[in-house]
Amino acid sequence: MRNRLIQLIHVAKRELKLDEIAYRALLEGATGKASCSAMNDKELEQVLAACEKAGFKRLKPKRKYSPRSGYARTAEADKIRGLWIQMGQDGFLRDNSETALNRWCQRTTVVINHGVGVGNVSWLTPDLAWRVLEALKNWHKREMVQAIADRGDPPPLNERGHIASYTRVDWAFRRGGQRRTN
Repeated sequence: MRNRLIQLIHVAKRELKLDEIAYRALLEGATGKASCSAMNDKELEQVLAACEKAGFKRLKPKRKYSPRSGYARTAEADKIRGLWIQMGQDGFLRDNSETALNRWCQRTTVVINHGVGVGNVSWLTPDLAWRVLEALKNWHKREMVQAIADRGDPPPLNERGHIASYTRVDWAFRRGGQRRTN
């Protein structure tokens, strides 16, 4: 928090076009101290309030969310976005924004594309989009299997005794432990 406040004060100094003398006068006028490093958080807030009185406007960072579907290069890209949002709603992601998805896409494509990462889901070729979608589905499936086990239910298995398909795991996860009555 402290570093962020100091950073904002320096942005305000630049945007208000304060020279060093005017900047130090602003600091001393607001808190009686001539340096941000000597101030506590409350005093830094006071300096920021003085900057805002002088005309500085604090901008909130914009989070970039998924664009409307249908604008991607491939249909899989829209499916990737949808699955990413679903994973966020399921509680498996800390950040389900488009920015976070693009960072994950970059890291994943570096591995599956021989060291060349693709920094935006919309830029994926059809082959890469399919591979990224499958990687995301596998991750989601692992998270759902763990969540099923955490609630005390056995994970769904196929005929060979292995973990079932993505669709069956998703169904078991969504039903929330309800037992079939046949």
